[in-house]
Amino acid sequence: MTLDFKHLASADPKMVAELVSAASDLTLVLDREGVINDLAHNLEEPIGLETAAWRGAQVEDVVRVSSRPTLKNALAGARMGKRGGRFDVHHLLQGGHHLPVHYAAFGLGADGGVLMMGRDLRPVSQLQSRLLEMRQSQERDLQGRKQAEAHYRILFDTSADAIAIVDAGTGVIKEVNPRAADFLGLPMASASGRKFVSVFDKANRADVMSMLSGAVASGLPVTCRLEGSSPVSLSADLYRAGDRKLIMVRISQSAISADDDASETGMVALVRNASEAIVLTDSEGQVLWANESFLALADIPLAAHAVGRRLDDFLQWSLVEQDMHLQNVRRYGKASPFASKVKGARGLMTDVAVSAVNMADGASPGYGFVMHVRPQENAHHGGGNSDLTRAAESLVEMVGRVPMKNLVRDTTDVIERMCIESALKLTGQNRASAARVLGLSRQALYLKMNKFGIADDEPL
Repeated sequence: MTLDFKHLASADPKMVAELVSAASDLTLVLDREGVINDLAHNLEEPIGLETAAWRGAQVEDVVRVSSRPTLKNALAGARMGKRGGRFDVHHLLQGGHHLPVHYAAFGLGADGGVLMMGRDLRPVSQLQSRLLEMRQSQERDLQGRKQAEAHYRILFDTSADAIAIVDAGTGVIKEVNPRAADFLGLPMASASGRKFVSVFDKANRADVMSMLSGAVASGLPVTCRLEGSSPVSLSADLYRAGDRKLIMVRISQSAISADDDASETGMVALVRNASEAIVLTDSEGQVLWANESFLALADIPLAAHAVGRRLDDFLQWSLVEQDMHLQNVRRYGKASPFASKVKGARGLMTDVAVSAVNMADGASPGYGFVMHVRPQENAHHGGGNSDLTRAAESLVEMVGRVPMKNLVRDTTDVIERMCIESALKLTGQNRASAARVLGLSRQALYLKMNKFGIADDEPL
């Protein structure tokens, strides 16, 4: 359909000019030499002021060199009668910027003039830039996920443990690593999609199902041992992957005899369900195992959230205290109970009495910590020190008979002596550690020991 504008033939030229100006963002009127005789714009400042200064300039001088061939061809077509030829050019602006415009060119009669009506392409360009940035960001995210998937796949396939991933809702195997496939006698290609319990003997399926159900219901690790010609130990841990719940099942061959197994099972159950919080760490202080009481104390839903973290993340003790207590554990095999705090995941602090033992004889040397929650009244008030109490009472009895400055001096001496003796006792008579505990230099500690006549057989 074409429109006949014969009714505009008698229209006022000013009205026509306003219509043309309103229909475009930038309108240029050129003579046959390509000089800009007139222009109109709907551009924001200061670009509008800059384009207004183009009057009297050659149109080629206000466009980039790369746009001049396109502009020249479009103007030639308009002068030859080709109406509405459309093309894009980039105008030059101050500061090295440019203004992209989409033009339609119209010839203005026999005198060779041309009318160029243009639309500002910057909004389109900005939208294209944002789309490009989004696409590049998505590509980077996809590349990162591919790398993470590759790393996971390498670790999963080369793990020394036999591992099967089971859907918590359906009990179907999602994937197994090569070691688990070999252990269960399943082809890697056909393992996924099978019911996990179906790969075991009928006599053991109830135990396997109970283990999986227990892991889902409690959110805690659940283990079971399957009897047979080759006893098998299973350990199930529930975890979440997005909006799905999965169970990671570790499978291992059990070589424990029936009698030993009964004893071991009872011992593990006793430690796991003990009212005291129990934690096992390696020699570097990383958590290897924690019982249910510790998980409750630290407000941790899964044991996997504690394993691999440092005990310092939960137990509030300074480096000096840590060094002192662990040194005693290494030297004497255990440390007497000491006061500390356990910090929960939500910031709740619980006062505890901590005992520690050395586990140097095991396959993985480390430490065992037993934590007993202290009653609040003891935590706040403590049991006091009978020696200090007696000393304070005897000094109070001297008020009125001895000048106060002498009482203060004697009180300070009593307290200093008792602090030094306690520090030496805590550190096993190690003067270097005692000095760190007291915040003194070794020389200052020696001087005070000589002052109070405190004997010590520790060599210098």
